[in-house]
Amino acid sequence: LVLDYDDLMTIPIWSEYLRQNSGDMTRARANEDFILGVLPKLPGQFYYLFARPIETKGKEEMLMDKDNAKELYLQIKFEVESSLAYLLKKREEDPYRNIIDRTIYRAFYAPAHDVPTFSP
Repeated sequence: LVLDYDDLMTIPIWSEYLRQNSGDMTRARANEDFILGVLPKLPGQFYYLFARPIETKGKEEMLMDKDNAKELYLQIKFEVESSLAYLLKKREEDPYRNIIDRTIYRAFYAPAHDVPTFSP
């Protein structure tokens, strides 16, 4: 059984134990507890989105102006944040996010080269 800190905190017995003994735990990093015997949580699927390219070719002179550069930066920031929000939403809706569900689906319904994921 592989759980992360957030998973452990949802289990009443573990959360009480962790709260009582958190002062005695070894700190792996600042603000992070290291619990012996608990392995890190395995990642599920990785979600990628290739957005449309943002053209900067031929705009070198225009980007020397701070206002134009800031406008381009805000455009890029918006595109990246929108893409991440979309992927996070789709990850939550993905019926094959869990490795067990995905493995069962692949074993019975999908060819070996097909990886089930959400529909865009």
